[in-house]
Amino acid sequence: MVALRCTRKLLDRIGPPNVVTGPSTTVLGDWFANLIYVSRQRFILLVSEHSRLPVLLPGRDVKHLADNFPEALSQVLLGLGISPLVFKREVKETREAVIAATNNRSLLGTLNEFAFMMRFRLEDNPNANLVDIALWLSDTIVGPLGLEAPGEATKRLLAKMPGI
Repeated sequence: MVALRCTRKLLDRIGPPNVVTGPSTTVLGDWFANLIYVSRQRFILLVSEHSRLPVLLPGRDVKHLADNFPEALSQVLLGLGISPLVFKREVKETREAVIAATNNRSLLGTLNEFAFMMRFRLEDNPNANLVDIALWLSDTIVGPLGLEAPGEATKRLLAKMPGI
C-alpha cells in the first residue's frame, strides 16, 4: 500500500482525501503529488518521500491518478536501470494506493523546485517524453539528500530491499 499525498490544488480535482491508517509498504515511501501547468498543458508531478525520485504523468486524467501511477513509476525505474525483479516488487506495492493530503513541507519544497525546472524543459520542447524529463530531474542534487541525487538515492534504497 502506498499513500499518494496530493496538494490542495490536485485534491480539488480528485476529490476528498482518505485517512491513512498506516505507513506505506513501499521502500520509496509515500509519494507527494502536485498539478503543474506549463503553457496550456497540465501535468502531475510526483516525488518519492525517501529518495525524492520524480515521476511525471499527463494531467488530463487526474481522477485515475492511483491507477496510472504504477506504470509511470515502472518506466522511470526501468530508465534508471533498476533490475526488473526489484522494480516489479516496488511497483506491485503501489497498485494499492490511498489518496491523502500532503503532510511534509520539505517535500512540497522539492515539488516546487522540480516544477520550476520542468517548466523550462517543457517550454523549450512541449512534446518531450515525460520519462526522459523525470530521469533528467532525478540527476539533480536535492538539499535534503545531501550530495546525493534522487536517482542514486533510489538505487541505494532499492538495493537494500528485503529478500533481494
